[in-house]
Amino acid sequence: MLEPWDSIRVRAAELRPGHWGTPEEVSIMAMPVRWAGNRKDATVILKEIAVQGPLTSKSGLVARLRRRSVGKLVSSVAIHSSFDPETHYLAAANIDKFFPNATEPWLFELNPNKNNEGLKARRYLFAPMEYLGRISIVKFTIKEYHKAENNLYSIEALELVQKNRTLVCDGVVPFGTPHPSR
Repeated sequence: MLEPWDSIRVRAAELRPGHWGTPEEVSIMAMPVRWAGNRKDATVILKEIAVQGPLTSKSGLVARLRRRSVGKLVSSVAIHSSFDPETHYLAAANIDKFFPNATEPWLFELNPNKNNEGLKARRYLFAPMEYLGRISIVKFTIKEYHKAENNLYSIEALELVQKNRTLVCDGVVPFGTPHPSR
C-alpha cells in the first residue's frame, strides 16, 4: 500500500540509525569522504560526480545525477529545505558515498498538486550522514519516468529529532576520530 504523498517528513522522523545497521556499520557508511562548506565547492564536486554515471542505492534503485540538475541541488530553495546549509553542502558533495547506502522504507503516492507528466513515481530514499558527531539523514528524491532514465532530483539533510532534542546515536564514532577496529 502506498503512503499518502504528504506524509514523507512524518515518516522520515521515524527513522533511527539502527535502520541502516549496527552502530559500527552506520559509523562507517555515514562518514563523509569529502568536504564542501559552500555552494561553489559543492557545485564543483557535483559536476565531477555527474560525469561518473548512474548511482545504485542499497535497495537497487538506479538513478543518474544529470549535470543540468547540479544547480538545482545547491540552489537557495534546496539549501533552505535542509536543516542547515553546511549540512546540505556536505550531503551534496557526498552523494556518491551516501546514495549507495540509501534505502526506501516506504512507497508514496504521487502528489496530485505537482506536474506528474511522464512520471511513474517519485521515490524517496534515506541514508545516514555524520555531521559534527551526530547522525543526520540525507533524503534523496528520485523521479522515476515511464520511458526515460531515473533522475536524482533533489536532496535534503534532515535532523534526527526525538522528543524535542537531537538524538545522538550511541556507539557511533564521531567523524574524524579513529574507529576502534583500526
